[in-house]
Amino acid sequence: MAKKQTVDREKIIEVAVDLFYEKGYAATSIRDISRVMKISIATLYYYFRDKEDLLFTIVEDMGNQLLSDLSAVKDRADDPLDGLREMMSRHILLTEKAHKRAKIFVEEKHNLSKKSWRIVHEQDRRVYDMITNQLGEIQKLGIISVDSLPITAFAIFGMINWCYRWYKKDGPFSIEDVSDRLINIILYGIIKPQ
Repeated sequence: MAKKQTVDREKIIEVAVDLFYEKGYAATSIRDISRVMKISIATLYYYFRDKEDLLFTIVEDMGNQLLSDLSAVKDRADDPLDGLREMMSRHILLTEKAHKRAKIFVEEKHNLSKKSWRIVHEQDRRVYDMITNQLGEIQKLGIISVDSLPITAFAIFGMINWCYRWYKKDGPFSIEDVSDRLINIILYGIIKPQ
């Protein structure tokens, strides 16, 4: 009788993250993952239904982490503007801390099945609603100059979600410096007050 291989499920996820990050989801096979893990394909299928199940796990986990980080800020922030700053900062820091997962989160969602995509889209919607609601609270204070909260929310996501593409840990700025600068651009624009 063959001995069953014991494997750390999180290690499979980490290997998949590395391969999806390096090669892309479409170019990575289950065989590639099993080769790196030095386990049988059957063992991989014991832990994950298929490659898409692995992708869904990675994307959903990243979404859950972002929701958790933003909820923690929302629940404790007294000032809406300070809350928005902290929410954006947390999002930027998570994007850097989990930069490989952030790339997969942003670039590989389209590979999900309709059922999985709907679940992930619901997460995205909750994040969008949190930011939009926070912007609405700031708007009530009369200190926001935009008339479209949805456009503003999507602009914030666009700036933050692509940080993983250009931010370099060994570059001239720390992620905290980048976070401060991005938040200032979002809140105050790029034109000096006259």
